[in-house]
Amino acid sequence: MGRLFKDKDVEALLCAISIIQPDWINEARDEWKKDKEVWPLIQKLQKIPIQTILPAIEEEGKIILDPGAVTETRTRQLRNRSILEYLIKWKNLTIEDSTCEDKNFIQKHQELLKR
Repeated sequence: MGRLFKDKDVEALLCAISIIQPDWINEARDEWKKDKEVWPLIQKLQKIPIQTILPAIEEEGKIILDPGAVTETRTRQLRNRSILEYLIKWKNLTIEDSTCEDKNFIQKHQELLKR
């Protein structure tokens, strides 16, 4: 009989469980320790930092984003023009959630270029 979960499924499940921490997890932990495949995965997942700071939300439910830093710049060609783009790392979000912004954005947030 094959395993019910793929590694990514188990990782996602255990990550969610580690956030919630219901009482049954403490009871199940002894059983997980006996599983030679699951327990090393749980130990590895416990070392992954979890983002605990949630971004601010407007009344309409939209996330309020504050730019944190410019992490990279690049020049993109669009027709016969060169456009400078800035990779923005947002406060309280992961680096994977960074976005490319144009000069209009940077003009509104000059402080990012001074850091």
